[in-house]
Amino acid sequence: MRNLILTESGKKKLEDELEYLKTVKRVEIKAALKSARAQGDLSENADYSAAKDDQSMTETRILELEQQLKTAVIIEDTDEADVFGINKTALIKFYDVDDEEKVTLVSSVEADAKNMRISIDSPLGKALYKSKVGEKSTVESPDGDYEVEVIKLID
Repeated sequence: MRNLILTESGKKKLEDELEYLKTVKRVEIKAALKSARAQGDLSENADYSAAKDDQSMTETRILELEQQLKTAVIIEDTDEADVFGINKTALIKFYDVDDEEKVTLVSSVEADAKNMRISIDSPLGKALYKSKVGEKSTVESPDGDYEVEVIKLID
């Protein structure tokens, strides 16, 4: 498994989720299990089964988050004024559809395609990351390659 690339804000987001799962969610599950046990027979107790499933998923996610944070690589943004880097927003020209759109480059945990917060691990993100204003790049997409260009950086 390769290292997860994160920004400081992406790392913070994972740390916050981990803290919530360990301090709040575990307590809620423990209370749900105690309540379900008090109902008696556990063999046909839907509340108990649901709480055990929730516990299993929560513990799996905790382990996953701990592993991601342990191996995460924190990337720094570029200070170059005309280079499209992480946590920057730019107006991008999509030549395949002859359209322009605002795009923000983020780490994979912060990605939100609906709001054009594009992961630097995605085909579009890889093509745009560290591109200079005015530079065309080719996006190697599973649906076919297409050209994009950083028109201008937006503060």
